[in-house]
Amino acid sequence: MYIFRKKNMVLILFIVLITTAGIAIDLLFQPIVIENLSRYNEDRIAYQHVQKDVSPNLDNSFSALLIIKSKKVYLIQDGYDNPENVSTKKLQFEMENKPLDDPWENKINNKPDYVRITERKIELLKNFGEDFVSKNFGNFFLSVRNALIKKHVEVFKTLMVDRKESGLVVTRTPLPVPAYLNAPETPTKYKMIVSGKTIDEKLYYAEDFDGDGITDTFTVNSPDGFNWGYKSGPNIILILDNKDEEIKGLIGQLCNWAYYGTPEEEKNILHNFPTDVDIINEFKLEAVPTQQAK
Repeated sequence: MYIFRKKNMVLILFIVLITTAGIAIDLLFQPIVIENLSRYNEDRIAYQHVQKDVSPNLDNSFSALLIIKSKKVYLIQDGYDNPENVSTKKLQFEMENKPLDDPWENKINNKPDYVRITERKIELLKNFGEDFVSKNFGNFFLSVRNALIKKHVEVFKTLMVDRKESGLVVTRTPLPVPAYLNAPETPTKYKMIVSGKTIDEKLYYAEDFDGDGITDTFTVNSPDGFNWGYKSGPNIILILDNKDEEIKGLIGQLCNWAYYGTPEEEKNILHNFPTDVDIINEFKLEAVPTQQAK
């Protein structure tokens, strides 16, 4: 009997572990490079937005909008730093034995500074100047970016509203609190992770990693095999550690909606909430007056 129970406990623990681990997705990624696209013969769109130190060799603040239309490829970026220039700068500082805090000088400012347009791999236009790129493509970049994010936020909200059917998974984990002597008492914060899949197997993922109540990571990935290299990351949207206020306004409430309910769910519940009269009548709660003794 003891062996049987022990085996059951191990099995239950294993199920719990894989279920919990199953919600986390691999956030490894590669910046979009046109030459590495797996195919050019279908119209599609993708967006990357990274504001995080992931690796010394990866830009820590950039966004990139990729559009493939009629076999033409449009890649517009904000916060672009030329990797060759960054490598040269690193080498120079190393030779001079000087500290280099952040070699990636150019940060996201919603003024794109890089554009490449190709027909498949044939170059049609290339410019890395903020004045030219922002003037000619700035409004286009922001408008298409926002529309893309809004569209997929609405899809994710639909998964939340239909959570019984969509199998939405939400985890809420307390973050460590200060444990040293005389540490100030602070309210517990919670890391939240949400994931769900659409009928066509698109994976949606959102994360509030620091417990401030604001979603800072949002990804959308299609399993159709489109990519720009090995472990290139989510192929529709990758927003990682967002600090941009405009994007915060689009995705900031995703984790809270998943945990506490969306405005649509709240409205539906309030609309269909039974009245007190309905409950009293249903459960026959009206007190029956007792007859007075004669």
